[in-house]
Amino acid sequence: MKHDDKVTDALGKVSLFAGLDSRALRSIAEQTKTFTFGSGDSVIDADASGRFGRLYIVVSGSADAIVGDDVVATFGPGDYFGEMSVLDGSPRSASVVATSELETYGLAAWNMRALLREEPEIALHVIQTLAGRLRAQNETMYE
Repeated sequence: MKHDDKVTDALGKVSLFAGLDSRALRSIAEQTKTFTFGSGDSVIDADASGRFGRLYIVVSGSADAIVGDDVVATFGPGDYFGEMSVLDGSPRSASVVATSELETYGLAAWNMRALLREEPEIALHVIQTLAGRLRAQNETMYE
């Protein structure tokens, strides 16, 4: 299996991109690169700009999102992080540190933005997915 086919298959299983057709998934896959991190390596630093950052999709391993001294989320295969800052260019809201050997697919901010401009299907799907996640968080917060 070629790298792009492997990436395309993996992207189709990630909630941010699940449901997109194979052409759209291939377009995204063509823009990704593989990044690996050792246990304890910093993947994202809080407060860093997302303007030149990446959206990361976990292929294998795990990582923690940390705010201050608190672990606020743990990521494993199929999870993604860094999407909000990549989309709006604002500072990162959390640091992310690998808690094991970590393999990710990374999508640079400028590639993500170009895909969203050029591929309305991808843009609409990403907006719907993120809106659904925000709605679920709001419901949890108000319960």
